[in-house]
Amino acid sequence: MKQVFVIRSQHQHYLGRHHEWVDGSRPTALFRTPHRDVAVNELFEVNVKDFALRAEILACETDERGLPVVEVLNPIADAAPEAATATGEDGAPPAA
Repeated sequence: MKQVFVIRSQHQHYLGRHHEWVDGSRPTALFRTPHRDVAVNELFEVNVKDFALRAEILACETDERGLPVVEVLNPIADAAPEAATATGEDGAPPAA
């Protein structure tokens, strides 16, 4: 199988194609490149915007569609279900 490079943060999230951090559950949304030097440049650009970032470049195998095979270590919760539970089903704050 082919090898590609992805970028993973210290929070175990992966850099997405649109410079957002994703958990890796959707491989199509991941930034990936077959060239390590392109990954280094991308990491540098992201690190300039967030100097506290501690990320690494990972080499990973691809699946039959050419998408990276990564492990989801720290899932990102979807914001919509959290908003529904915080405000209640009808949109009103929960009763105390």
